[in-house]
Amino acid sequence: MVARVLSIDINKTDISQIASKLKRCYCHLLSSCSIEESLRIICTQYIDLVMITLPHENTKLFEEFFAVLRQSCGMIPIVGIAEDENISWLKNIEIDDVIFKDIDEEYLLYRINTLMKRKSFFDEQLIGHLSMDSGRTKKIVSFFFDDVSFLDLQVLKNPEIINLKKWPTLDEETADADLFIVNLNHEKALECCSGLRLRKTNKYKPIVLFFDSASEKHIREATKFEVGYSDIIDIRTNKIVTACRLNSLIKYKIFCETLSKHLKKSLFMSAIDATTEVYNRSFFENYIENKSNDVGNFAILMIDIDKFKDVNDKWGHSFADSMLKYVSGMIKKYVRASDIIARYGGDEFIIVMKNVSKDTAHMVSERIQKQIEGTLFNGAHCTVSIGVCCTSAGENMSMRDAIAIADKFMYIAKQNGGNAVKVCA
Repeated sequence: MVARVLSIDINKTDISQIASKLKRCYCHLLSSCSIEESLRIICTQYIDLVMITLPHENTKLFEEFFAVLRQSCGMIPIVGIAEDENISWLKNIEIDDVIFKDIDEEYLLYRINTLMKRKSFFDEQLIGHLSMDSGRTKKIVSFFFDDVSFLDLQVLKNPEIINLKKWPTLDEETADADLFIVNLNHEKALECCSGLRLRKTNKYKPIVLFFDSASEKHIREATKFEVGYSDIIDIRTNKIVTACRLNSLIKYKIFCETLSKHLKKSLFMSAIDATTEVYNRSFFENYIENKSNDVGNFAILMIDIDKFKDVNDKWGHSFADSMLKYVSGMIKKYVRASDIIARYGGDEFIIVMKNVSKDTAHMVSERIQKQIEGTLFNGAHCTVSIGVCCTSAGENMSMRDAIAIADKFMYIAKQNGGNAVKVCA
């Protein structure tokens, strides 16, 4: 995968070998030797990945720089380059992965591609303001391990670990998991991995296959069939490196879930009228546009609150808004979940009822009208006028034509004194 990589070397470490490997993998490499230049590049250029040389021991200066770097990078993965395995001080550094200077070129490419695949799901500007629940205890579910001593629980921030020895398992046992780890040495490892990925609740959850010398032969099969894993890690890898990679996977999982919830909420809010809590005019127009060629068995109900301007003038906007919400609540009581209700104008509502007879549409309209008429709203009388247009399968009438007819009959009801239902014959 082609990537724009920023290499930060403030420790004057020779990383020419890694740089050469990256260039041979068609990565575009930018270099920086100072804190200020690194932050300027990140802020002014598009970067896919940051690689930073790690000191032999932690220093206050490096810790402060990394904190600023992490904040500036947002969703850009940060990979540390270490000269040896003396990296125990990384426990408190939120880094996504750690590689060593002598890393194999093919393995280096795999590690970069793994991070890039995760990053490709996101746009920094889109999710930069999202609030994520990163402080709660994480849950790791392991499959087919006798022990998980290869995990550094301190770096993983003391997660809850559930060990399962069989597959398949109950959904309840895995429903709230943040990460799955699977022993590739087990005969059902690939079946377990693919089965986990196929479950709807695991859409964003990372699945990591762990292997050792005995199970290396299974890696080719796992990669050949793309069984749904997020990463493959050698169980003999440095514990801190392993923990950094798992922490990164969990972090991206939380980003995915948070982004998904945010988008769903945004879509919902953009379609709903805040005052009445039914669909707004914009959503309804889009709905009609998509149904422009629909003909057949449906009914349009156009509802208008009688003398609503008088209510506004006498009681004020706040009271009038409350009345609108009250009317929309009454309407909801008498329509089906499949019916479309929208606020069509200031005091107008529209309902689309599919697969309904004229008698049923008339009955529903009268129930709404009678219920609103018979109830005092905070001491004020409220009535509505309703126009109804019904079509049958044999008629060649579009939804927009039906809306225009229902609107005319609603005005006929209002002109005759209101508080009535008029149905197009």
